[in-house]
Amino acid sequence: MEDIYRRLGRSVRQRRLLLGWTQEELGEASGLHPSYIGQIERGIKKVSLRTLSLLAQAFGTTAGDILDEPDPGPRRAWEARIDALLRDKPSRQKAILYSTLRHLSRQLGSL
Repeated sequence: MEDIYRRLGRSVRQRRLLLGWTQEELGEASGLHPSYIGQIERGIKKVSLRTLSLLAQAFGTTAGDILDEPDPGPRRAWEARIDALLRDKPSRQKAILYSTLRHLSRQLGSL
């Protein structure tokens, strides 16, 4: 059985890459140092529940979900990237971005 810290590290790395984030960007989003992120991803550090919670908040998911590896499918990758773009925006900006995306989608459909 694989070590839980290695599985967690692989999950964190996959989620970070799905979002197109660097370790620095994940560190900024979570309040953790980028080198600490690297140690987590390599399974070197045994993370606390607080750290797991900070990572979950940064990814916009739950701590339990991080313990499961994400589906690396292309649809999931785009959904994760869009979620990351919208996550910290106020409701009004989210509505504008959604409207813009919907408009672009309709335009692309008519090409």
